[in-house]
Amino acid sequence: MAESVIDKLLREQTGTPVRSAWHRFRGRSPLGKRCEGWYLAALGEIAVGKSLQALSSDWTIFHALPIGLEGWDIDHLIVGPGGVITVNAKQHRSARILVDKAVLTVNGRTVPYLRHAEFEANHITDLMSDRRAQTAPVRPTVVFVGAREVKVRARPPFVTVLGVDDLVGWLEALPVVLDQNECGRFTDLFDNPAMWANVPVETGDDLIERFQALDAEVRAASRQRRVYIPLAIFLGAGAGAGFFSIVGLLSEAMGLSG
Repeated sequence: MAESVIDKLLREQTGTPVRSAWHRFRGRSPLGKRCEGWYLAALGEIAVGKSLQALSSDWTIFHALPIGLEGWDIDHLIVGPGGVITVNAKQHRSARILVDKAVLTVNGRTVPYLRHAEFEANHITDLMSDRRAQTAPVRPTVVFVGAREVKVRARPPFVTVLGVDDLVGWLEALPVVLDQNECGRFTDLFDNPAMWANVPVETGDDLIERFQALDAEVRAASRQRRVYIPLAIFLGAGAGAGFFSIVGLLSEAMGLSG
C-alpha cells in the first residue's frame, strides 16, 4: 500500500544533500524542501490501509490506483456489502477538522478535500459506465489520520468525513446494497490493470525498505530536536561561547562528527 506516493517521495528526495553532523545534532529533518507533504501522505495512506485490515473477508480493498491525471491516484478503493467506497486519506497531526456542509477546514484553513473526494467517486462511476458494468453507488470519503478532532457541524451532501479510528465501524454499519455475486463482479472489474492508467511506479521490498529507513531518520531527528532545543536554551543562556564547545563534545560523543 502507498507505493505510488512513496515512489514520488523517494524520487523527490533524490539529490537532497546529506545532513552535516551539526544539522543531525540539531535534529534537522532529512526530508527535502518539497518532500514533507509526500511523506505525510504516505504515512496517512499506510495508517488507513492498516486499519482496513480489520474488515471481514466480505470486503476487498485496492490501494493506490492511478487514474492518470497529473499523477493523481485513489488512495484506497473498497468493495463490499455496503457498496463501492473511495477513500481519500489525509494526515494532519493534532489538527482540528471542521466540516460544515460543503466547507471543510483544517485548523481554520479551507481545503478542497470534499471536492477531490467527490471527483474520485465520479471517476470510478464513469469507469464502470464506460465498461458497461452495472453501476453501484460509489460513496466518497475523506479519512483523517492524526487529527485531534474531527467535528461535523453539518454533513456534506455527498462525502463522508471520518477519523481513521471510525472508518471500519462506519463501513460495517452501512446498509447492504451489494450481494456476494455483485461484489465479486466489481472486484474482478477493479482488479483488471486495464482499468487504470499505465503509470510506472517502483514497487517491491526495496521500495518499502528505503521508505522505512527514511522514516526512521525522520523520527530520530524529531526525537533529537526534543533533546537539542531544551539543551540549547539551558546552555545558551549562561554559557556563551562555551556552549559551542560543549555542543562539539556532545556531537563527537554521539558519533555525529563524521
